[in-house]
Amino acid sequence: MGRDRSMVGQVVAFTRSLHRAGVEVNSGNLLDLCQSFRFVDVSDRRDFYAAARATLVSRYDDLETFDRVFLAFWEVPVVHTLEAELSEEEGEDPTLDLLDELNKQVETVDRGEEDANGEGESEEVGYSPDEALLQKDLAAMSDKEIEQARRVIAEIVNIIANRRSRRRMPEKQGEEIDFRRTWRRNAVYGRDGVELAMRRRRIKKAKLMLLCDVSGSMDCYSQFLIQFIYALKREIRDVEVGVFSTRMTPISRLLKTKGVEESLEEVSETVHDWAGGTDIGGCLREFNDRFARDMLKSRTVMIVVSDGWDRGDAGLMRLEMERLRRRVHKLVWLNPLLGSPGYQPLCLGMKTALPYLDYFLPAHNLESLIQLARTLRSVWR
Repeated sequence: MGRDRSMVGQVVAFTRSLHRAGVEVNSGNLLDLCQSFRFVDVSDRRDFYAAARATLVSRYDDLETFDRVFLAFWEVPVVHTLEAELSEEEGEDPTLDLLDELNKQVETVDRGEEDANGEGESEEVGYSPDEALLQKDLAAMSDKEIEQARRVIAEIVNIIANRRSRRRMPEKQGEEIDFRRTWRRNAVYGRDGVELAMRRRRIKKAKLMLLCDVSGSMDCYSQFLIQFIYALKREIRDVEVGVFSTRMTPISRLLKTKGVEESLEEVSETVHDWAGGTDIGGCLREFNDRFARDMLKSRTVMIVVSDGWDRGDAGLMRLEMERLRRRVHKLVWLNPLLGSPGYQPLCLGMKTALPYLDYFLPAHNLESLIQLARTLRSVWR
C-alpha cells in the first residue's frame, strides 16, 4: 500500500521513520507537533523543519539522526494545499480537526503493522486519544471513559518502562555496528576480516518508589491513580508501592499476580485507614524507619501522590521530608489539585513539602500522566 499523501498521514509516517532510526518519538510528541501547526506556516519548509525538530527531538544526540531522516523522508519541499485540511471555519479549531484525523491515522497504521507482523507488541507508542479524554478530570470519568483511559495508561507506562539507555548490548540482529567487538573478532584475519559484530541500545528499566495518599480528601482520585500504579508494577519489576493515610502500608506484593479489580479490592481490604484522616509526617517517619532501607536504592525516583492536606505535625513532616530527600535520586510530588485553575499550594502540608521537591506536577487527568512520563524520561536521560 502506498504512502498516505495527506499531511497527517505523512507526519505519522515521518515519525515512524524517526523511531526506526532510533529517535524516541511517542504520541505526545505527535500531538505537540500537530498543535504547533496553528502557529507556523507548514507550507514553509524551514518553519516545518523547525517545528518538527523542536517537538520531536528531546536529546541532543538525536539531532544528527533527525536531520538525516528529515532530508531522506521529505525529499521534495514540504508544500501542501492545506486549506481543505486546516480550514478555519467559524467556531472551529483546525488543530482539533487535525488531531481527530491523526487519531484515525495512527490507529489504522498500528492495526496494519500488527497484522503484518502477526503480533500486537511494538516499541512504538501508537494509541493517540482524543483531546477531550486527555483533558477530562479523572474523578469525573464515566465507566466507558475509564476503560478507554486504561488503554492510554498502558501506552504511558510503555513509555516509562521501555526507556532506551545510552549503553549498548551485543545482538546478532542489532541496528548498528559494534566497532570495538568487530575489530577484536577480525584481528586474527588481518586486513581481510569481514565479520561484523552488531549491537543495540539496552532497555533501561526504571527504579521507582510510589507512595499514594488514600485519605478521604484523595478518595475520588486514589482508586484511579492506583490503577496507574498497578499498570506500572505489572510492566516494571523494580517498582515498590505503598499507600498511606494515618499509617503506612506497603502493597507491592498485592499487585503482583492478580487482575486490577481483584488487586484494588484486596488493597482496600488490607488498608484499614482507607479514606480516613491524613498524617503525612507520621507516615513518612514510619516509612523511613521501617521500609526505606529495603525499598530504596541510590538511583530510585520517589513519587509521592497526595493533595498535601495534613492534620499532623508540620515540624515532623519537615524532618522526614529531609530524611527522604537524602535517600533518593529525585523526589517527585503529584498533586491532583495542581490542575485546578488558580490553585496555590497554601495548605500547611504542601508548603512544608515544596522545598524538598525536584518536581511538583499535577495528576488530575491523562495529559498530566503523559507529562509525568516525559519528566521521568528526562530524569533517566
